[in-house]
Amino acid sequence: MDYFAIVSFDVADSSDGRKKAVDEHRARLEELDQAGRLLTAGPMPRVDAYGKVSDGFQGSIIIAAFDSLDDARAWAKVDPYNAEGVYMESTVYPYKKVF
Repeated sequence: MDYFAIVSFDVADSSDGRKKAVDEHRARLEELDQAGRLLTAGPMPRVDAYGKVSDGFQGSIIIAAFDSLDDARAWAKVDPYNAEGVYMESTVYPYKKVF
């Protein structure tokens, strides 16, 4: 297995969708973690025009091990946040863990 980074960006007002889907979203991450496949995962806080953290999130990053890029993309596609319209886009990149 190789690592892949799933980088997702939220729609402008994603807070309601995040609240609705957070338990399901985290349950999937917990499954990856229990299988020893999750390197890290978390939201990216929204920042204002001056670079200060403001309310809400601008997206999420998940770095986890999958058998292939296609498998990582398929996993990302069915994220509960996508079903709730939280993400406006998600892109999956190969990731090389150095440290």
